[in-house]
Amino acid sequence: MRLQTRENISKQGAEIASVRGTLQALAESWGTDVKYLQTRIAEMEEKLTKVQNTLAEIEYSEEIDWLGKLNE
Repeated sequence: MRLQTRENISKQGAEIASVRGTLQALAESWGTDVKYLQTRIAEMEEKLTKVQNTLAEIEYSEEIDWLGKLNE
């Protein structure tokens, strides 16, 4: 795996961890204003969408022909 690809995947993993942490904090703050919770959840959904799109780009950015060599 190329260094750049590894770095990109690592960044996306960090984003996922950030979203998970925020969602855990939101789950513990049930007494908070509903509008605030809705706003934060929408922000996390947007972050996850960006991560998903970036991972899809990474998936198709490298040649994966080496996988075929495993079956030779």
